[in-house]
Amino acid sequence: MKTSKHSNQREASRSQDARDRLLLKKVAYGDRDAINELYERYFPRIFGFLYRLSHNYSLAEEVVNDTMLIVWQSADKFRGSSKVSTWILGIGYRQCIKRLRKKRLPQVDRQDNREPRIDSCETVELDQVLAKALNELTPEHRMMIESVLYLGMTYREVAEIAGCPVNTAKTRVYNARKILRANLTRMGYVDGANVD
Repeated sequence: MKTSKHSNQREASRSQDARDRLLLKKVAYGDRDAINELYERYFPRIFGFLYRLSHNYSLAEEVVNDTMLIVWQSADKFRGSSKVSTWILGIGYRQCIKRLRKKRLPQVDRQDNREPRIDSCETVELDQVLAKALNELTPEHRMMIESVLYLGMTYREVAEIAGCPVNTAKTRVYNARKILRANLTRMGYVDGANVD
């Protein structure tokens, strides 16, 4: 049973990628309907990815639009060596990193994520402390660790999106965890024990 479920998911993923490749070919020839369909298909996914990584609503919106403009202008440059979704998320990732490096934007508090939440005081405090500790990481480290730990991406997916080897992605996540632990220890929320 488990095998057929995974097989069905792989088949659906291949089917979606095949549709995306067809749309991307049409976009390369200037088909506005194709870019509109790609935009509608990818806006929620890209926005969620970028917002989760930047914690900044307006930045995420701007970068989604920039990303899709680049897709429109560069569709003919897609080599086909990865899934279309990985290529598009990679563009969004790099655009977001550029923005975060350019001007260290103030991070929106995790509590202001436009979703109503009912939490205990302890959970709210922990979320705030964790957000502060994550915001002290470099944009690359923060995006790597959040992609793996919170978004559930594999190291291979993160490496493809970031445009680096898998081992580099693993090393960045490892280093980000160490720095995050040190930040939380300095804040008094984690003892000095090793989490590796």
